[in-house]
Amino acid sequence: MSDMTFPRVRAAVLVILALAGCGDEHAAAPGGKPTPSAGLSGRPTPGTASPERPASTTASCPASGVVLWTREPSAAMGLRSMSVELYNCGDRNRVLKGYPGIGLLDADLHPVKAAVGHGSSSVAQVDSYDRPPATVTLRPGEVASAGILWRNLVTDHPERAVTAQVLDITPMPGAPAERLWDVGIDLGTTRKVAVGPWEKVREANGVEIGDNAPHYGDNHAWRRRLELSPADRMVGEPAAGRIRPALERLRVKGGFTAESVRAELLSPGFPAADAFAHATGATDEVAYEVYPGRGACVHGELQPKRLTVAVDGVRLEGGCAPPA
Repeated sequence: MSDMTFPRVRAAVLVILALAGCGDEHAAAPGGKPTPSAGLSGRPTPGTASPERPASTTASCPASGVVLWTREPSAAMGLRSMSVELYNCGDRNRVLKGYPGIGLLDADLHPVKAAVGHGSSSVAQVDSYDRPPATVTLRPGEVASAGILWRNLVTDHPERAVTAQVLDITPMPGAPAERLWDVGIDLGTTRKVAVGPWEKVREANGVEIGDNAPHYGDNHAWRRRLELSPADRMVGEPAAGRIRPALERLRVKGGFTAESVRAELLSPGFPAADAFAHATGATDEVAYEVYPGRGACVHGELQPKRLTVAVDGVRLEGGCAPPA
């Protein structure tokens, strides 16, 4: 990244942080954005102003009144844990009872057979998973979280090890399942999953609460990313939903290049100045980044047999994809 880039990057981040500090989650998106990672096709000239954001980046709440996402798994000695968060973006209270229902699928959407238990005892002893389930009432703007726990352990026949890339979550009885992609639940050969109860972790004013609160800054400081509020994610998640089918069509068709990936990213209506793609150096692999607004970015890799799509905050040092 050139020396000319850094003033623009830091200026953009300061604008975003200043807006966040005002306490208004619905403030307008900043005029600038951090410079995309080096080498991306279509990279803007440092110092130029970003174009006006299209109306399609405005956050909108789905008919269900809730939006779900996962937090990046934490790992220690083969033990994995991941939080599923539910944001009440609607205009009425939502009631969660006990545990979410989960279904596991592989990258081809075939069911992954696994023993799913409530509480941690089938996997490990983790107190936060063993709290008595309770009824959780989420007011508009509040966030609840439930944990998923598993071990990446291969006891025999390593060829039988499985990874669930897709997670179907039923947040409450009678509700439709919500599909979450690229979860990377690497079960090995044990095929045991523990689920913790729902717990409210964030109030409408952004204050974290509860023993299982994610403590965003502490857990992810090493990545140096702008933390996304639920309202910010309401811009990033729908953008990811538009990107996935566009790139999946290209993956199935085959023969893609950085140029064709970027062209496909523009088809859902993202401005040319906000969509980037480049060949990674690996065989038949293209990385991409899209900046839909409000400090959110959508990034991933397209390969002949796999597409990844992730929503994050922009890196404070510029760009979106994890540093090499």
